[in-house]
Amino acid sequence: MEEEIVIHFEGVHKRFGKQHVLRGVTLDIRRSESMVIIGRSGCGKSVLLKHLIGLLKPSAGRIVVEGRDVAVLPESQMVDIRKKIGIVFQGGALFDSLTVEANVGFPLKEERVHSAADIKERVTEVLEAVGLHNQHNKMPSELSGGMRKRVALARAIIRKPEVIVYDEPTTGLDPVMTDSINKLINRMRERYGVTSIVVTHDMKTVFACADRVAMLHEGVVYSVGTPGELKENSDVLVQNFIGGISTDEDTDF
Repeated sequence: MEEEIVIHFEGVHKRFGKQHVLRGVTLDIRRSESMVIIGRSGCGKSVLLKHLIGLLKPSAGRIVVEGRDVAVLPESQMVDIRKKIGIVFQGGALFDSLTVEANVGFPLKEERVHSAADIKERVTEVLEAVGLHNQHNKMPSELSGGMRKRVALARAIIRKPEVIVYDEPTTGLDPVMTDSINKLINRMRERYGVTSIVVTHDMKTVFACADRVAMLHEGVVYSVGTPGELKENSDVLVQNFIGGISTDEDTDF
């Protein structure tokens, strides 16, 4: 049976003035898979994600989510799309003046259709899901980096999205906490059946979390395949990235 495509990037270009960041990205993401996107800094990974939720509009191309092209949707119709997609930002993007409970419950409170009791119950459920039982009243300043990531994930899943996007989820974390976050990403997919999109430089995350890996280079999808296929790819550019090997060109500064 053919696997369902839930997100389809087709020939996506993005220019910022004279800077041509995305140069024709085409990529399909399947329902319930974990797609990890890798590539060097500045290759367009985060720019691509911003198109997915309508923060940016492409200069050309299509981004189809659940059958709708978000590139041409008016802002009023993007609300439904954004409800389907939970975002875990690189730094967590927590509100420093709000407690953990208030941060996590914020998306539901903004909808203004849930009672305080319902929000509290749902907050408790998702905090337990990410391993933060009884942390409701802590402030972000009292949390470790790993805990902040978990709070951000709890906030991302509270509306039961169909897709979770992780932007550099392990940046700044030690190896043990990185392993913990990688396992949490996998657990969220298993528990909720979500589609995961993970942008990372961390090869441990790639091989721990990916069903497939897409490598961006110079604004296009340079390589896509399973982690095993990535390892076996004989292309020098791919192998240098996996191994963290620079070239003379990279060190010419």
